Amino acid sequence: MSEPLTIEVATKLVLENTGRSPQEIIRDGLDRGIIGGTVAGQVGALAKLYNSGRLQEVWRDERQRPYRYYPKGSVAVPLSPKPSSEPITFRPTPEQEEILDALTETRKCSSRSEAVHWLLNQGIASKQKDIHRILQKYREIERLRREAQQIGA
Repeated sequence: MSEPLTIEVATKLVLENTGRSPQEIIRDGLDRGIIGGTVAGQVGALAKLYNSGRLQEVWRDERQRPYRYYPKGSVAVPLSPKPSSEPITFRPTPEQEEILDALTETRKCSSRSEAVHWLLNQGIASKQKDIHRILQKYREIERLRREAQQIGA
């Protein structure tokens, strides 16, 4: 029988796995030997800690299934129910390719696409204030554009 999942370990795993499902978070902890037991048992323990309000540095996005866990104060980037109609393509540098390969080979991410998604979420999470200001300006520009189109219409 493994030790119960502690608040400290649960918080650490969520902070290291921002935007991931409970199963992914727990698998990471099991794979790294940070926790023991079964995925199902530890996922249940994570849910109990969260539902009891004891994970004070964490919030759970319940708009999608499975739920995704995030550090408090961060913005969730929900997975869309269907893929965007316009895929984004880029050519990674050799250094970026090495990072994507490392994330997939260590099973942090299951594919290069998931690795890019994870890195994007990490970047967004680390630049919250800047992104919030940019989004405010973007929305203001869109509002002004709509108002301008209404003039004389």
